Amino acid sequence: MNEIPMQPLAAFAGVAPEGAAGAVIAIEREPGIARLTARNGQLEPLDRLFHQRYGIALPKGPRRARCHQLAVAGIGPESWMMTCEGAGDAFALSLRSAFGGYAAVIDLSAAYATLRLEGPRVRECLAKLVPIDVHERTFAPGDIAQTVAAHMSVTLWRLEQAGQDPPVFEICVGRSFAHSLYRAIRDSAAQFGFEFRPVCRLAIAP
Repeated sequence: MNEIPMQPLAAFAGVAPEGAAGAVIAIEREPGIARLTARNGQLEPLDRLFHQRYGIALPKGPRRARCHQLAVAGIGPESWMMTCEGAGDAFALSLRSAFGGYAAVIDLSAAYATLRLEGPRVRECLAKLVPIDVHERTFAPGDIAQTVAAHMSVTLWRLEQAGQDPPVFEICVGRSFAHSLYRAIRDSAAQFGFEFRPVCRLAIAP
Protein backbone atom coordinates (compact mmCIF):
# COMPACT_ATOMS: atom_id res chain seq x y z
CA MET A 1 0.00 0.00 0.00
CA ASN A 2 1.37 3.41 -0.95
CA GLU A 3 2.00 5.81 1.89
CA ILE A 4 0.22 9.19 1.72
CA PRO A 5 2.94 11.84 1.36
CA MET A 6 3.34 14.35 4.17
CA GLN A 7 3.10 17.15 1.61
CA PRO A 8 0.07 16.06 -0.45
CA LEU A 9 0.22 19.07 -2.80
CA ALA A 10 3.99 19.32 -3.20
CA ALA A 11 3.70 18.43 -6.89
CA PHE A 12 1.89 21.70 -7.55
CA ALA A 13 4.55 23.91 -5.95
CA GLY A 14 5.92 25.06 -9.30
CA VAL A 15 2.66 25.91 -11.04
CA ALA A 16 2.98 29.27 -12.81
CA PRO A 17 0.40 32.05 -12.42
CA GLU A 18 -2.46 31.98 -14.91
CA GLY A 19 -3.31 35.59 -15.70
CA ALA A 20 -3.40 38.23 -12.98
CA ALA A 21 -3.43 36.49 -9.60
CA GLY A 22 -6.87 37.33 -8.29
CA ALA A 23 -6.49 34.40 -5.90
CA VAL A 24 -3.37 32.86 -4.39
CA ILE A 25 -3.43 29.23 -3.22
CA ALA A 26 -0.80 28.03 -0.75
CA ILE A 27 -0.21 24.99 1.43
CA GLU A 28 0.89 25.00 5.05
CA ARG A 29 4.25 23.29 5.57
CA GLU A 30 4.21 20.50 8.19
CA PRO A 31 1.60 22.07 10.49
CA GLY A 32 0.94 20.54 13.87
CA ILE A 33 -2.79 19.84 14.18
CA ALA A 34 -4.51 18.42 17.26
CA ARG A 35 -7.96 18.16 18.80
CA LEU A 36 -8.25 19.17 22.44
CA THR A 37 -11.35 18.02 24.40
CA ALA A 38 -11.91 18.88 28.04
CA ARG A 39 -12.30 15.92 30.38
CA ASN A 40 -15.52 15.69 32.37
CA GLY A 41 -15.61 18.48 34.95
CA GLN A 42 -12.17 19.83 33.97
CA LEU A 43 -13.12 22.77 31.75
CA GLU A 44 -12.39 25.51 34.29
CA PRO A 45 -8.92 24.28 35.32
CA LEU A 46 -8.09 23.56 31.66
CA ASP A 47 -9.12 27.07 30.64
CA ARG A 48 -7.10 28.58 33.48
CA LEU A 49 -3.98 26.56 32.70
CA PHE A 50 -4.31 27.28 28.98
CA HIS A 51 -4.48 31.02 29.65
CA GLN A 52 -1.45 30.84 31.95
CA ARG A 53 0.57 29.02 29.29
CA TYR A 54 -0.40 30.98 26.17
CA GLY A 55 -1.94 34.24 27.38
CA ILE A 56 -5.22 33.62 25.52
CA ALA A 57 -8.49 32.03 26.60
CA LEU A 58 -10.05 28.98 25.02
CA PRO A 59 -12.68 30.37 22.59
CA LYS A 60 -16.33 29.97 23.48
CA GLY A 61 -18.20 29.03 20.33
CA PRO A 62 -16.95 29.08 16.71
CA ARG A 63 -14.13 31.57 17.14
CA ARG A 64 -10.38 31.36 16.69
CA ALA A 65 -7.68 32.87 18.91
CA ARG A 66 -3.98 33.11 18.22
CA CYS A 67 -0.69 33.37 20.09
CA HIS A 68 2.29 33.77 17.73
CA GLN A 69 2.29 30.64 15.49
CA LEU A 70 -0.20 28.72 17.65
CA ALA A 71 -3.96 28.99 17.09
CA VAL A 72 -6.98 27.46 18.83
CA ALA A 73 -10.49 27.30 17.39
CA GLY A 74 -13.78 26.22 18.92
CA ILE A 75 -15.27 23.33 16.94
CA GLY A 76 -17.77 21.88 19.41
CA PRO A 77 -18.87 21.83 23.07
CA GLU A 78 -15.68 21.94 25.17
CA SER A 79 -13.67 20.90 22.10
CA TRP A 80 -11.09 22.80 20.06
CA MET A 81 -8.87 22.37 17.01
CA MET A 82 -5.34 23.58 17.66
CA THR A 83 -2.71 24.29 15.01
CA CYS A 84 0.93 25.32 15.14
CA GLU A 85 2.89 26.28 12.03
CA GLY A 86 5.81 23.97 11.32
CA ALA A 87 5.40 21.93 14.53
CA GLY A 88 4.47 18.60 12.95
CA ASP A 89 3.74 15.54 15.09
CA ALA A 90 5.62 16.96 18.08
CA PHE A 91 2.80 19.45 18.65
CA ALA A 92 0.30 16.92 20.02
CA LEU A 93 2.96 15.46 22.31
CA SER A 94 3.62 18.88 23.81
CA LEU A 95 -0.12 19.40 24.38
CA ARG A 96 -0.45 16.04 26.13
CA SER A 97 2.44 16.91 28.36
CA ALA A 98 0.92 20.28 29.28
CA PHE A 99 -2.80 19.45 29.48
CA GLY A 100 -3.14 15.65 29.60
CA GLY A 101 -4.60 15.71 33.11
CA TYR A 102 -7.43 18.00 32.02
CA ALA A 103 -8.08 17.15 28.38
CA ALA A 104 -7.91 14.40 25.79
CA VAL A 105 -5.52 15.23 22.94
CA ILE A 106 -5.77 13.60 19.50
CA ASP A 107 -2.97 14.10 16.98
CA LEU A 108 -4.43 15.06 13.58
CA SER A 109 -1.23 16.24 11.91
CA ALA A 110 -1.08 13.30 9.48
CA ALA A 111 -4.84 13.29 8.89
CA TYR A 112 -5.39 16.80 7.50
CA ALA A 113 -3.94 19.26 5.03
CA THR A 114 -4.40 23.03 5.27
CA LEU A 115 -4.71 25.33 2.26
CA ARG A 116 -4.43 29.12 2.51
CA LEU A 117 -6.40 31.40 0.17
CA GLU A 118 -5.77 35.09 -0.30
CA GLY A 119 -5.88 37.76 -2.98
CA PRO A 120 -8.23 40.52 -4.12
CA ARG A 121 -10.83 38.07 -5.55
CA VAL A 122 -10.67 35.44 -2.83
CA ARG A 123 -14.26 36.00 -1.65
CA GLU A 124 -15.62 35.50 -5.17
CA CYS A 125 -13.60 32.31 -5.39
CA LEU A 126 -14.98 30.99 -2.10
CA ALA A 127 -18.53 31.96 -3.04
CA LYS A 128 -18.38 29.27 -5.74
CA LEU A 129 -17.20 26.63 -3.26
CA VAL A 130 -18.92 27.00 0.11
CA PRO A 131 -22.61 27.52 1.03
CA ILE A 132 -21.88 30.16 3.68
CA ASP A 133 -21.55 33.93 3.34
CA VAL A 134 -17.90 35.00 3.69
CA HIS A 135 -18.57 38.72 3.34
CA GLU A 136 -16.86 41.04 5.83
CA ARG A 137 -20.11 41.77 7.66
CA THR A 138 -20.87 38.09 8.33
CA PHE A 139 -17.48 36.35 8.46
CA ALA A 140 -15.04 38.48 10.41
CA PRO A 141 -11.37 37.86 11.26
CA GLY A 142 -11.22 34.99 13.74
CA ASP A 143 -14.53 33.43 12.63
CA ILE A 144 -14.58 29.69 11.91
CA ALA A 145 -17.12 27.37 10.29
CA GLN A 146 -17.40 23.65 9.67
CA THR A 147 -18.97 23.40 6.24
CA VAL A 148 -18.54 21.78 2.82
CA ALA A 149 -16.51 22.85 -0.19
CA ALA A 150 -17.22 21.12 -3.49
CA HIS A 151 -19.04 18.35 -1.54
CA MET A 152 -16.05 17.80 0.79
CA SER A 153 -16.26 18.34 4.55
CA VAL A 154 -13.92 21.18 5.53
CA THR A 155 -13.17 23.57 8.35
CA LEU A 156 -12.87 27.17 7.16
CA TRP A 157 -11.52 30.12 9.11
CA ARG A 158 -10.49 33.68 8.42
CA LEU A 159 -7.07 34.77 9.68
CA GLU A 160 -6.58 37.71 11.98
CA GLN A 161 -4.36 40.18 10.10
CA ALA A 162 -2.60 43.42 10.86
CA GLY A 163 -3.32 46.33 8.54
CA GLN A 164 -5.87 46.58 5.74
CA ASP A 165 -4.72 43.72 3.51
CA PRO A 166 -7.24 41.67 1.48
CA PRO A 167 -8.81 38.90 3.57
CA VAL A 168 -6.94 35.63 4.09
CA PHE A 169 -8.73 32.32 4.68
CA GLU A 170 -7.54 28.82 5.50
CA ILE A 171 -9.34 25.57 4.70
CA CYS A 172 -8.55 22.36 6.57
CA VAL A 173 -9.52 19.15 4.77
CA GLY A 174 -8.86 15.43 5.12
CA ARG A 175 -5.46 14.68 3.60
CA SER A 176 -6.86 12.18 1.11
CA PHE A 177 -9.10 14.95 -0.31
CA ALA A 178 -6.32 17.56 -0.60
CA HIS A 179 -5.77 17.13 -4.34
CA SER A 180 -9.51 17.22 -5.04
CA LEU A 181 -9.94 20.39 -2.99
CA TYR A 182 -6.99 22.03 -4.74
CA ARG A 183 -8.52 21.27 -8.14
CA ALA A 184 -11.90 22.63 -7.01
CA ILE A 185 -10.30 25.86 -5.77
CA ARG A 186 -8.21 26.15 -8.94
CA ASP A 187 -11.32 25.78 -11.10
CA SER A 188 -13.31 28.32 -9.08
CA ALA A 189 -10.41 30.81 -9.28
CA ALA A 190 -9.68 30.30 -12.98
CA GLN A 191 -11.70 33.28 -14.20
CA PHE A 192 -9.86 35.59 -11.78
CA GLY A 193 -6.37 34.22 -12.42
CA PHE A 194 -4.63 32.20 -9.72
CA GLU A 195 -1.19 31.39 -8.42
CA PHE A 196 0.08 28.48 -6.32
CA ARG A 197 2.98 29.19 -3.98
CA PRO A 198 4.40 28.22 -0.56
CA VAL A 199 2.91 29.88 2.51
CA CYS A 200 4.48 33.19 3.50
CA ARG A 201 4.20 34.30 7.11
CA LEU A 202 1.59 37.00 7.59
CA ALA A 203 1.60 40.07 9.78
CA ILE A 204 -0.71 38.78 12.50
CA ALA A 205 -2.79 41.18 14.53
CA PRO A 206 -2.00 41.03 18.26
